[in-house]
Amino acid sequence: MGGALFDTSLCWSKLNGTMVVSDSAWNIAQYFDLDISKAAVALNLISSLPYYPFQNVSLWENIEKVQPFCVLKNGNNQTLEEIKIWDIPDLNHDMGLTLKNIREGFLEAIRSANSYANVSADLSGGVDSAAVAYLLKFCDTDVKLYHTKTDNNWNSDSKWAASFADDMNIPLNSLSTLSESGKRYDIDTPYSGSKLPDHPILWADTEGYVEKIVSLNEIPGNSIHFTGLGGDELFTPMPAYAWTLVRQNKLSSLSLGFRYCLISRISFLQGITDLMNNIPFKEAIKSEIGIGFGYNKSNKQDSSLDWFGKINAPAWINQDGLFLSHKVAVKAIDKISGGLDSDRSKHQALESLLFQTRVIGQLNLFYGEEYKWKSPFLDTKIIESALSIPMRHHLKSGITKPMLHKATMGIVPREVFTRGFKGDYSTSLYKGYKEAVNKIISIVKDLNVVKLGVVDPDILVSELSMPTALHNRIVDFERLCAVERWLKNTINLK
Repeated sequence: MGGALFDTSLCWSKLNGTMVVSDSAWNIAQYFDLDISKAAVALNLISSLPYYPFQNVSLWENIEKVQPFCVLKNGNNQTLEEIKIWDIPDLNHDMGLTLKNIREGFLEAIRSANSYANVSADLSGGVDSAAVAYLLKFCDTDVKLYHTKTDNNWNSDSKWAASFADDMNIPLNSLSTLSESGKRYDIDTPYSGSKLPDHPILWADTEGYVEKIVSLNEIPGNSIHFTGLGGDELFTPMPAYAWTLVRQNKLSSLSLGFRYCLISRISFLQGITDLMNNIPFKEAIKSEIGIGFGYNKSNKQDSSLDWFGKINAPAWINQDGLFLSHKVAVKAIDKISGGLDSDRSKHQALESLLFQTRVIGQLNLFYGEEYKWKSPFLDTKIIESALSIPMRHHLKSGITKPMLHKATMGIVPREVFTRGFKGDYSTSLYKGYKEAVNKIISIVKDLNVVKLGVVDPDILVSELSMPTALHNRIVDFERLCAVERWLKNTINLK
């Protein structure tokens, strides 16, 4: 029993001799009348935790989730075993065949839209959404293009989106900005259709944009909407790309090391130390968890070549919450054999792809009855082909995502890949923060995270009262709002 390779994993629970399997933890929690896990709630409040392996920790007591790329086998003696059914593809140096497979995969995924009466797609102004839009145009699909306007004068995405739409001769439907329509700090709004996701939604900043697209749909139940989720993970070098390059290009590793140190502006000794670091994922995550929760100390300098970034638990999680969440975090680590792949770049790509798949799954949970949501980049055939490309092919001066450019040559114009990096959307992160903080401070003792006993209300008020809106403080607050909203919806439904 298990989900598709990159789909939402199934949940299961076995109590009093009865085993229940579902694609919804909420269904199982209702069946067995289970309680919310205080430890898992505390763990979800730590925004700096890497997505894997903690994405599988259920927010309900006594519920397990099938690990990524595995199925659950129920043996003759009622023994449960998880069996891996998909492995990362090996490197393929035949770029002609790889690019052909990617191109065919895109066209196959796009042409599936022809069975729908209404087809729409995002056109943010970035590379991935533009590639999808041009592919839809190439397949003669009658598509509606939607764009959320930028709220930063320095952000040129709206200009590029309008230019791409004009080139395709397709009208561009511009909707309100993320700061106007997003629900980033919303803790009160019910989820659409009173559906309860297994985890808090972490894309509330675009929720208003999504709901507007759904409201404009004239053909409910026979519609599909395309996004560009997953494109960055497959065709852009991951943070640890230099670590991967050194191992894939052994003869030129020394010169690559010198170049990395020069570009990164770090000492040669530090750069070589980072590049030669071979600490396995499981050992690294155990060590960093201890440091992040305050149990261990470390003098190690942070590096972008590590498996993941620095872990910091917010100061307002109380000691009981820290103890419980640390305990469940260690348990989650003990269940895994290692990273998603031995190569750090592939691991990082897969980790992010799993998150993007969850986003698509939540979109279909909320709006799937009216609109099916899909990203061609999350197609298994495309993922397998893209992950088999050696890292050096993803690096080319003056062009973004060179392998995606080659795979879609003749369909997507070169200008899409030479426009530079996607615009900055941090304005919406800061806008409205103070207003939201003042609201939370006024009702802090009524918050479910406080009532549950995982957040210290006095320390939370003290942190939020700080005059400086530090980025980490805002990100932690955004996560607090997402978890509080999930708790409120769960308690109301229960």
